[in-house]
Amino acid sequence: MAKFIFLILCSSLFFIYGESSLARMNVKEGDEVPIHFDGAKKIKRSVSSGDQIFYFDGPNKGKMVDESGKVIDSSNFEISNGSLVIKKFSKADEGSYRKEPNMIMTKTEHGFSGVPGGTLFISIES
Repeated sequence: MAKFIFLILCSSLFFIYGESSLARMNVKEGDEVPIHFDGAKKIKRSVSSGDQIFYFDGPNKGKMVDESGKVIDSSNFEISNGSLVIKKFSKADEGSYRKEPNMIMTKTEHGFSGVPGGTLFISIES
């Protein structure tokens, strides 16, 4: 019983102090979709073809790169006011998007604590 109470207490603290968030967006196929995460230098997305990272600076600025380091055709992406803009959203763009690295660190009395940051799930309206 004590283990169960401890588990409930720990879970409650996570929900009370957790800063992570999940959001869902439904868009129409062909829509222009801006994706913004404050201060992001990279946005990672998980789509049906695998994980990919869009870069806001460095040698791959403005490009989407897959897990193996291969640059993907990035003509459908652009940077506008610190946001990733998907010019014409398609089925291939459906998935989750998050700032990379995706950890919110907080200084505490005894060091640091971290929770996962926000994740945006985007899908096409039925």
